[in-house]
Amino acid sequence: MTWMIAAVATMMAVGCRGIGNAEKPDRTGRQQRNAEVVRDAFARGVGDQNSFYSILTDDVEWTVARAGRETTYSGREEFLRDGAGPILARLDGPIQADVRDLVTEGDKLVAFWRGTATARDGQPYVNDYVWAMTLRDERVARVTAYLDFVVLDELLTRVTPADGATAHSAAARG
Repeated sequence: MTWMIAAVATMMAVGCRGIGNAEKPDRTGRQQRNAEVVRDAFARGVGDQNSFYSILTDDVEWTVARAGRETTYSGREEFLRDGAGPILARLDGPIQADVRDLVTEGDKLVAFWRGTATARDGQPYVNDYVWAMTLRDERVARVTAYLDFVVLDELLTRVTPADGATAHSAAARG
């Protein structure tokens, strides 16, 4: 998994050399605005529909990149129910995001962030994420999410969800 995160970081860093180019002020302005929108959304946490997820388009395509077992959710509702739901049901509140870096190129943005929350059993949940996003009209239309699945699987196995369900999402089960 670590190699995938490093690969994404390297590809984005190499592909984004011209961000500060003064010859393209409209593009740079759009990139800055997209970064502001995403940073502001992360500041609200990652959890309910008023958090980061409020900037997802209704038709968002969200892919959880798990080696050999990618899962793609079509639409905000499906993702919140089947992708994020099984995780959030095991936490006492939203995940607090510490955004380490945002890399932009046009309407593409990659966020490197650490999420922290308290699980329903009182133990901490800490995971590192890389989300590669495409924005459309200042809303997130596509995401490929990379994260530490050892940490996630441990949470999903250890903690009973608030609604009492025992099923995991396809992404969580792998």
